[in-house]
Amino acid sequence: MQTFFNHLCGTVAAAYITTSLVVAAVRWFHMCRPFDRNPRYYYPGRPFVTLSFLSALTLIPYALFPEDYDAWFLARLYFLPVALFSFTLMLSSYFGRVMAWKKWKWPILLAGLPVALCLLGALLCAILPGTQLRGTALPGIVLYAMGALTTGTCLTAIAVVRMWAGRFDPDDFSNPADFPVTQAGRWVVIALVDMALCWTGALLNSPGALALVQLVMAALSVHFVLTALHPNRNRPVEEETSAGNVPDVAAPAPARRPLPKKKQAEMLAAIREVVERQQAFLEPHLTLQDVADRCGYGRTYISTQIKEQMGGFSAYVNRLRLAYVEEYQREHPDATLGEAIDMAGFGSRPTYYHMRQKLEGNGQASRDCREASRLQAVASRK
Repeated sequence: MQTFFNHLCGTVAAAYITTSLVVAAVRWFHMCRPFDRNPRYYYPGRPFVTLSFLSALTLIPYALFPEDYDAWFLARLYFLPVALFSFTLMLSSYFGRVMAWKKWKWPILLAGLPVALCLLGALLCAILPGTQLRGTALPGIVLYAMGALTTGTCLTAIAVVRMWAGRFDPDDFSNPADFPVTQAGRWVVIALVDMALCWTGALLNSPGALALVQLVMAALSVHFVLTALHPNRNRPVEEETSAGNVPDVAAPAPARRPLPKKKQAEMLAAIREVVERQQAFLEPHLTLQDVADRCGYGRTYISTQIKEQMGGFSAYVNRLRLAYVEEYQREHPDATLGEAIDMAGFGSRPTYYHMRQKLEGNGQASRDCREASRLQAVASRK
């Protein structure tokens, strides 16, 4: 009976390895067209994701000899520090590239060095004949020490991604899809679930529990790669944000003195000229940095003026888009709502409905939308 149970656990490990290899192959070889022309932008972190899933090959000794103690320790070591660090690496590489923030690499890779050395040592023990680790305290010390290290690293990566998502959704992008906020939230949840699974498997110290952990994590891996098949960034290739256009959020902006009233009025006029009269709001992927560049002022000053005078960049631009949808439907009675939404720069129906509910949900927002409609009508006649 024990032999059958061991073989069953080995079979589950083999299934996990196979799933990981399939996911790695799909992630590396499959890219949707035309996004495959610029994989560095639309599929950031792809090499690290592929490498992370290929690390499951180290479980082969356990799949072949599940009754061997050294192979069992190798499996435990893989599913606490190694698998957890792999997801940390995927999370950091993806969003580090999205934010054009290169400083993530060395801290993450240095934290992964002791994990890699421990994995290599455990792999050698599992491959070499005889039992080298049974009866010693070293396996437990290594397992929980590396687990604590990777848990801290993963929590730090999660905190940084959440900070980026919270900052860039409302303040910098007119279309939330330019920064994959939804994707960030989804992957943070997966990372937390993986963390709980890894610690559960390590603390229970049971082949049966570890087999269940492998099955759940295999399903999460499939879900992860399915959510990443289609790019979660909608910005056109030719408008790819360069490192110089994206501020390094790790460094706080320096304090600035208040501008004179005359300068504020000039800046506000420049913003209205670019966004309203030149109809920059019709561009689906308009960013705050784009407006600042066209106005000829610093991004921080432009952001401050838009927040104080218009209620925020996203609200300002999307109020104009809502007004444009109404104006377009009045001028083109035969046009469909979808056509009006596309012409207004929303990019998708869900974004339009979300913004309409968000901005027209109170009386002041409705008045702002009507005022935006009036201003747009005046601008279009000039």
